[in-house]
Amino acid sequence: MPTQSPPSVRLEKLFNRRKCWMVVQLAQALGCALITVRRLLKQIGYFRSYTHNGKWYTLRGQPEFDRQGLWHHRGIGFSKHGSLTATILHWVRHSPDGLSAAELALKLGHSCHAVLTQLHKNGQLDRVKVGGEFQYLCTEEPINRRQRGLSEGEQPSVSTTTLNTQAAVFVLVEYIKNPGLSLDQIADRVQRQRNITLVPQSVAAFFEDHDLKKTRGTSNSKR
Repeated sequence: MPTQSPPSVRLEKLFNRRKCWMVVQLAQALGCALITVRRLLKQIGYFRSYTHNGKWYTLRGQPEFDRQGLWHHRGIGFSKHGSLTATILHWVRHSPDGLSAAELALKLGHSCHAVLTQLHKNGQLDRVKVGGEFQYLCTEEPINRRQRGLSEGEQPSVSTTTLNTQAAVFVLVEYIKNPGLSLDQIADRVQRQRNITLVPQSVAAFFEDHDLKKTRGTSNSKR
């Protein structure tokens, strides 16, 4: 009877077949307990997804991170900085004047408003209101003092076409889910699905401010 390979070897073979797994799936495939799978993953080295509540795992050598330190595979997001919380804290700390929820959602491709609110409540992030929305800041001195000075020193006037944070996140989520939609279609979908009032011009201004290429009118996706 052939000798069965060690669990660690079989685990790596599973990741050669498929790049991302949940722990429960690995336990079933290996015939091991969950605690054994977690121990093996720790031995080999892994990244845990910052999307999907951290349910997905990939081995340390799998991701090809972009300049932001992110890697996406079939809609699952991984960060070289670790969890969603760790990634947000890293980016905010290294931003000259902090980051808003909309800016972070744009970078992550993932809504993080609830996480930011909790981080602020826990005292892990500071925030100031700039142009009608919160700018999240690092709590460490002198980083906080510098970021606060830059944020409060350039208070832009609030335009009637400026999206609030919640609307901006909804627009970004719709854009990520359906990149072929036009600006008008995105505005229409968000209004119907989220029951909020949106002016198409405000969506266009938001995309222009963040240097995203989009057209008005009909969808520009290939048929």
